[in-house]
Amino acid sequence: MRDYSTQASRHRRIGKKASSTAAGVTLSIVLLGVVAVSLIWLSQNANEVEKTNTPQPALSSPTNQISSTKGPKAAENAIAVEQEIPEAPDNFYTFYELLISGEVPIDTEEGVAGDEAAAEKLKSKIIQVASFRDAKAAEDARITLLFLDLKARVIPPSQTNGGWYRITLGPFKTIRDMQATVDTLTKNGYNALVRKE
Repeated sequence: MRDYSTQASRHRRIGKKASSTAAGVTLSIVLLGVVAVSLIWLSQNANEVEKTNTPQPALSSPTNQISSTKGPKAAENAIAVEQEIPEAPDNFYTFYELLISGEVPIDTEEGVAGDEAAAEKLKSKIIQVASFRDAKAAEDARITLLFLDLKARVIPPSQTNGGWYRITLGPFKTIRDMQATVDTLTKNGYNALVRKE
């Protein structure tokens, strides 16, 4: 059996590791110094820019005061600063007037006729929620739907429906009401079947 513990110590380079650590520390210190000097320089330049961009207060007669103290060049600068700012007219915002004058004509008769046609179609449509062979089970399902604020009814068995008690909802006044009912049923785990009555 070989002893590998002595071979590991032969391949270690202790001297180079120490020199690379010293070089890394030195490089970090130099980099930190460069960053600090850059931040100081930027903050001094920012202060100078703020001083030059700060607006000077307007004087009542800048030409007379500045020209007497600092000369003609300062008077020209004061005149350039004191320019007239145009004021907005009283009726600048015309959006409200556009709303009043830009009315769009709407044909209400066509909309009413469409609503009546949709209501006529909906008179013959119902939603079937479930069907049961037992009358008690059908009544229990109807009461459960009442807790969801859905007024269901039980249609008794006949020869056309094969002897099943059907739980139905409808008719509805609008398509939106019917779709809202279908959504409520679907969210509560019911299968909603839209069919003709």
